Amino acid sequence: MSLANLSIEIGKMTNSISKKDYNKNLAILKLLPIKLKKLINDFTPEAKKIAKKLSQSDTCSDFHKCMIHENKVIGFIICFQDSSKTKSFMYNLKHKNFNEFRNRLKNFMYIDRVAVDTEFRKVGIASSMYEKLLEFCLELNIENLTAEINILPSRNEVSFHFHEKFDFVEIDTKKYSDDYEVSLQKRIL
Repeated sequence: MSLANLSIEIGKMTNSISKKDYNKNLAILKLLPIKLKKLINDFTPEAKKIAKKLSQSDTCSDFHKCMIHENKVIGFIICFQDSSKTKSFMYNLKHKNFNEFRNRLKNFMYIDRVAVDTEFRKVGIASSMYEKLLEFCLELNIENLTAEINILPSRNEVSFHFHEKFDFVEIDTKKYSDDYEVSLQKRIL
């Protein structure tokens, strides 16, 4: 598999999109293969609750992309900027990780979700999405790119290695419960 064989769907990169467009994006996500759906739900213990609240909202991400191969979504990234509208939205969602970054940093883009179907890993899909995200952030003069990486329930070594290649560094850890702890990571742009 080569990146040349993939098409890239670019979502609207504005502070919000209409409910109609958001529902269209949800419909696309429902077409994801079962493996990828499971991956989305496994990111954090509260992913299902957040997804439900997101689906009831008129607001969406500030940056998102889907990687498509043969009319099938094989990867995606969803990010939120720390604009006042997004801060209020994420606060109301009680999005723990975004709020941890909000309390520590200014002018950042938060990587909320990134996933690549297991059949399409190690060919540069996630790197390609991150490179597009970096370009977008630099155009907007965003100073920090942020992400969290699971430490508990199990340490995500693949994600630690991937983010290290993109010059992310740990700024702190946050333990929410006995079975959920994350490493808060940032890259200065």
